[in-house]
Amino acid sequence: MRKLNKPQYVAGDVFLLCASGETDLGLKTRLTAAKPLIDAAAMAYDIAATNSALHTIPESIGVAGTVTKDEMSHLYTERMARRRAPGRAVYDKLMLLPAHGVCPLCGTNKATTLDHHLPKAKFSPLAVTPSNLIPSCRDCNLTKRAARPAKAGDQTFHPYFDDFGTDRWLSAQVVQDNPPAVRFYVDPPASWTQIQADRAQSHFAAFELWKNYSTHAAQEMVNMRHRLMGLYLQAKGQGVSAHLTEEAISREMADRNSWQTALYRALSQNSWFCTDGFALIK
Repeated sequence: MRKLNKPQYVAGDVFLLCASGETDLGLKTRLTAAKPLIDAAAMAYDIAATNSALHTIPESIGVAGTVTKDEMSHLYTERMARRRAPGRAVYDKLMLLPAHGVCPLCGTNKATTLDHHLPKAKFSPLAVTPSNLIPSCRDCNLTKRAARPAKAGDQTFHPYFDDFGTDRWLSAQVVQDNPPAVRFYVDPPASWTQIQADRAQSHFAAFELWKNYSTHAAQEMVNMRHRLMGLYLQAKGQGVSAHLTEEAISREMADRNSWQTALYRALSQNSWFCTDGFALIK
């Protein structure tokens, strides 16, 4: 997970901007009247997210009998996400938040859409609330679907409110096979609370990061095989291990919990891989 700066928008103002494009005057009137409810929902959301308590937010199908769930969904898809919609400028600015355009939820793929952290189908007042909209890749958005946290440990990381990147929690293990493989897993530090550890595992599982990272690692090992063969001829397993250690350090300086950091750390520390295993890469 990669930390993002929280967008500095007033939820009610964004809501009215989207509503300004509504052509149905009756719906537009109801939307305008619902602004105080949208502001209240956004404030409650931000407070809960700041305190890692989004699991306590009650579901709200529609906006207090004023606007239906389908109308709020329409507001997002037609008045915010659609090109040339009145709220599209906000959408586009949110999409620019991740460094290098990389999805902050997985750290591997390009962010191409906005994910509702709390799903709009179950939390209608938050459908166009910027702090609930996370730039993400299509895979993360589809994998998570409309899941919502039932308890504190179920909460996935929130890029605007959480920063779990200062501690190392992602690890990998070499699978001694032909060809060799790497298994990624959550390994939280002893200083974390149980809820922090559970949240890391929930995030890892919700976005199926084990599958994502294993796929990328397999290709990365194919790319490194030729280089490792040359190093082994020069300095045997010690040369291979030293090179992989340097690669791990370089990647850790960029992102302590990237799949690359975990991969190179695991490879460098595995004597079988450094002497025999790398030659089996296919």
